[in-house]
Amino acid sequence: MAATAAFAQPVTLSVFGGGDFQPGSYSVSGGANRCIISPESLMHVGLEAADGKNCVHTVVEDTPERATVAYSCRGLGSGRTTIVKDNRNHFTIDAQGIRGREPFAVRQEFKRVGNC
Repeated sequence: MAATAAFAQPVTLSVFGGGDFQPGSYSVSGGANRCIISPESLMHVGLEAADGKNCVHTVVEDTPERATVAYSCRGLGSGRTTIVKDNRNHFTIDAQGIRGREPFAVRQEFKRVGNC
């Protein structure tokens, strides 16, 4: 699939479509549980300060099983995140980019464990 145009509005990805994403408490590999209300926050793993509102996103790949998004967030950094849906309650995130002036690379699994 060809890349789509960049935009600064909320991003809707097929990987979260069809009611498959369930907000709630997620166990995060290598970290503490996190309350995930909006699936879009998974796009900024490694650059958690980014709320998406000041970010420009380019959707590189978008299927029901996998999505890749490149983004640039003014004053914070930029990155590229690939989200793989293992099932409706389990996502694997691979992200890399620049936070401030430092590179980052993160691979984490998010498994829903209950309500927030």
